[in-house]
Amino acid sequence: MTGPLVDGVCDERFAALGEVFRDNIESGVDAGACLAASVHGETVVDLWGGHRDWEYTEPWERDTIVNVFSTSKVMLNIAVLMVHDRGLLDLDAPIADYWPEFGRNGKHTITCRDVFVHRSGLPGFGRSVSFDTLHDWEIVIGLVEDAELWHEPRTRTYYSPIVYGYVLGEIVHRVSGVPFADFFRTELAEPLGADFHFGITDPATAGRIAALWPPDPDAIPEAANDIVLTEAEDGYWLGPERQAAVIPASNGIGNARSIARVAATIAAGGVIDGRRYLSPGTIREAATEQSFEDDHVMGWCRYGLGFGLDHEGFPSPTPSTIHWGGYGGSLATMDPETGLAVAFAPNRLLLGDGPHEEPRLERWVATIGAVSRSVFG
Repeated sequence: MTGPLVDGVCDERFAALGEVFRDNIESGVDAGACLAASVHGETVVDLWGGHRDWEYTEPWERDTIVNVFSTSKVMLNIAVLMVHDRGLLDLDAPIADYWPEFGRNGKHTITCRDVFVHRSGLPGFGRSVSFDTLHDWEIVIGLVEDAELWHEPRTRTYYSPIVYGYVLGEIVHRVSGVPFADFFRTELAEPLGADFHFGITDPATAGRIAALWPPDPDAIPEAANDIVLTEAEDGYWLGPERQAAVIPASNGIGNARSIARVAATIAAGGVIDGRRYLSPGTIREAATEQSFEDDHVMGWCRYGLGFGLDHEGFPSPTPSTIHWGGYGGSLATMDPETGLAVAFAPNRLLLGDGPHEEPRLERWVATIGAVSRSVFG
């Protein structure tokens, strides 16, 4: 499928996905974006289009990458599941067993499973934290260690946009002996050939990052601001300090092709190109309901191990699809029953009236579901 604004390939069985993508680019709903899908790890859709700059002069290229905010959690979750799968991490053991300093101030009973379902009692730092501070891993880890509980673990569901990633990322470090960003790069990105990054310092790679059109700040849920407690200067989201930071829950930078590639480790049953990343048992556990509660930030959420599961208030494309997305519209879906993984990454960030109500996201979920039923029955 080619055109003046859209390029790439789209298997005709998945043509409806390509049609939505082209329509959003040509209508201006998306300034620039990319879309990818794979079945059992084999690419069936790989599209990109629009523009990557505010002046609409630079086309979105095949290798353009973009910040995908909380879709980064899909990458993080898979890394955590990998160390669990290898027997290095018991999800129900206190985190303090692996990271003793974490247990300070009443946090000694919190488990990784509690963090995965946002019931740890520690959704935020409990104090204002500057973006400069978020860029220093050791300082942030010290803040997490000294943080006090907001409420008793396992008593409330309270989505954690940022702290979630530092806790789980440091756990990966503690049990593997490798810093999170290095673990992700060597154990997932490089063997999969996935152009996805945490902490970009190389000028050539940084030069491929798309500009972002942020949404109206008034559309951001107040509860989310209460957790993050940070302020950004104009242009911050594109600054080199931000790009170089490792913020596992929200600062991953990649494209749809790379997201779908990593997501295929779950959708394809754990094995890609003959290499095993996850066992079927771990994938089943990740896709099994762990919690179904009214989240203080997100509303009613049915959680697997860090992923959203299908329910009326926050639907998946199919009942067997697990998913998560990012601030402003990026998305990753994985269906272990069909092998289908789909990813979308835009640079125009849009927000709806609620956390699950952005019209573009709703259209993607409906279209992925319709295509899946048509192709797989």
